[in-house]
Amino acid sequence: MSMRQASGFTKRAKVGALLVATVIGVSACSSGTSASSSGGSATKVKAGDPITVAVVPKLLGLAVFEANVKGAKQIAPSLKETINYTASVQASGPDQANIINGLVKSNNPPQVIAYSANDPTSEVPALQAAKAAGIKVIGFDSDVTPSARDYFIQDTAYPDMGKALIDAVVQKFGSTGTIGILSSTKDATVQNAWIDAMQDYIKSSYPNLKVGPIGYGQSNQATSQTQATNLINSNPDLKALIPIDGAAVPGALAAVKAVGKAGKIGVFGIGDPNPNKQYFEDGSLTGLFLWDEVKQGELIAQVARKVADGTMPAAGGSFDAGDLGTFTVSNDPAPGTIIFSKPLEFTKDNYMQYDF
Repeated sequence: MSMRQASGFTKRAKVGALLVATVIGVSACSSGTSASSSGGSATKVKAGDPITVAVVPKLLGLAVFEANVKGAKQIAPSLKETINYTASVQASGPDQANIINGLVKSNNPPQVIAYSANDPTSEVPALQAAKAAGIKVIGFDSDVTPSARDYFIQDTAYPDMGKALIDAVVQKFGSTGTIGILSSTKDATVQNAWIDAMQDYIKSSYPNLKVGPIGYGQSNQATSQTQATNLINSNPDLKALIPIDGAAVPGALAAVKAVGKAGKIGVFGIGDPNPNKQYFEDGSLTGLFLWDEVKQGELIAQVARKVADGTMPAAGGSFDAGDLGTFTVSNDPAPGTIIFSKPLEFTKDNYMQYDF
């Protein structure tokens, strides 16, 4: 997962929590579709009719998800879509399942639910209930058991992201010593896939490089800083920290600065460029990777339209996504997967080209 920052998060999250009930109650009304009088059953639409797409990421307030929603909303009018953004205020699978259940059981359920899962199993019963009610289900960023959804938009190929991060570390700090990885939660699907990819690549290409214990910051900057500090103190030969959660990037940077090792311990993260401007400018952020989150939001909207219309191809087929180009549906690494992008590296020289 992701690719999700903690600065300013709490205030937005509290406001978002107050809006959840309202969003659920009005989701399909705003799209112009007729409501089901009994609730819990999505209104069937003809191809091209207006639809409502509920975007339900891991939690409210993270910049990555707000960028996804921004991209989806930018093209929603041309696709006759209304985008409703709703989520829980903490990274919790059960909380996310409650949000999805509320959408399914509302009098005006959406035609499509797009989720980024906190873990691979907690949300499954709610998503299966959505499918049983006639709602199309697509995942992005972080997946669940494939039977609980129709398609999954994977950020990048996991081996590509793992290779990009480790190669960046080795290029700057060499191929010996220890690296520390900061994730969000132990059950985070996409982060675990990146961790596996990094470890596999290290074993095959850099056997003298080792990975210390994984730190879990719960998508919280302060907790991530504590975890990063523990990794620094317990690994004297630590060469670099790799925070692979949006809130973990500033947390890792704060930890390195606090112990006086900025520049001596590299920080190579996965996250958005905007929240990390100051770290590009002061040189403490050694490398940052992601993908274009705004354009990924556009792809979410494109896939939602095609899924609602029944025009998405099966595995092996390709589809046109407007200005984004052509994409292929694959059964690798899971059924119904669409790979969005190669890893995109942000640097001090190019980060201002991306507004998210």
